[in-house]
Amino acid sequence: MTSPRPEQGSASAATHAAMRAALADLVRDGVLAPGQADAVAHRLGPLWATPIPAGPAPGEHRTRTRIVEIAGYVGGAMVLGGAAAIVVPTWDAFPSIMRFLLAVVATLVLGGGAVAARFARLGDDTLDARLRLASVLGALAAGAAATAAAVPASDSAEVLAGSLAALLVAVSGYALVRGAPLMFTAWLASAMLVGDFLGRANVDDILPWGIAYAVLGAFWMLLAIPVRGTPIREPGVAVLLGGLTGFGAAEAVTNDSYLGDGPLLAIVGLLMGVAFAAGCFALYLGTRRWPALVPAVLIALVVPATALAQILDSLLAAGFAVALVGLLLLVAGGVALLSRRPGGPPPAPVPGP
Repeated sequence: MTSPRPEQGSASAATHAAMRAALADLVRDGVLAPGQADAVAHRLGPLWATPIPAGPAPGEHRTRTRIVEIAGYVGGAMVLGGAAAIVVPTWDAFPSIMRFLLAVVATLVLGGGAVAARFARLGDDTLDARLRLASVLGALAAGAAATAAAVPASDSAEVLAGSLAALLVAVSGYALVRGAPLMFTAWLASAMLVGDFLGRANVDDILPWGIAYAVLGAFWMLLAIPVRGTPIREPGVAVLLGGLTGFGAAEAVTNDSYLGDGPLLAIVGLLMGVAFAAGCFALYLGTRRWPALVPAVLIALVVPATALAQILDSLLAAGFAVALVGLLLLVAGGVALLSRRPGGPPPAPVPGP
């Protein structure tokens, strides 16, 4: 048997290096998990004359990485808790400039930690853990930035200044580090902004509040639409946040239907709930992310019963009506499932939420 020529070995080594680099890029972009990348590399190794140098087996460092990650969360939480226990009781005793500087320092430290965790060169097997850690630190930095912005603001502008600062930091951080904590922080800041604007406009009626938060919820759900080039890496979380916002808006409008108003608000709230439930189901079918089902189930569980109780002026009648509609939907779904003709390949599995 002839031995491979040197140029063949060098070409094979170059191919291995290129493949490793491509897999590392896919891991960094979130397309593959580190364990999946290792599995792909080991499966393709025998296709080349020179085997791929044995790397760590999939999951070999996973346990140690998780332990280090958990220790980092617990340690960081204890440091923040201890610092809060020291600073919070005497916060008002500090001069404004001191409180502002402390909040700015906390923002820079937490933001710097998020950047360091994101770009640290510690191996691809730690990338997932570092991204999670960076997202948590970024969310904490957004909270610290909100505090820093609220300190110099007047009493009437504290919520506005803090919400804007938190939203700016959270959105900027999400552009750098995709992560659910940063997305949740941006959603919370946006919800506080909407409430602050409505309060400043002296809006007291529940219907404008419900419509405003329904628009906000629809915006977050639109972010989850699976289109090419979307910056959203967690569409399930976006649907969950938007759907819960719509659920709260629909239930608030529905529940505020008094006798003097007639069934109008109850009908409006019911229509809002149906629209959001349908949107959540549609996005579940489009993304296959199970969190999208949570708001849909909550809406179906609560909003129709509340609306019919207001319209029929009887909770008992509403319960029977909702149960009957639900039974009809179950029967229709069962008939559709039993009458389904097999054919076509099964749908490709989709990664987790």
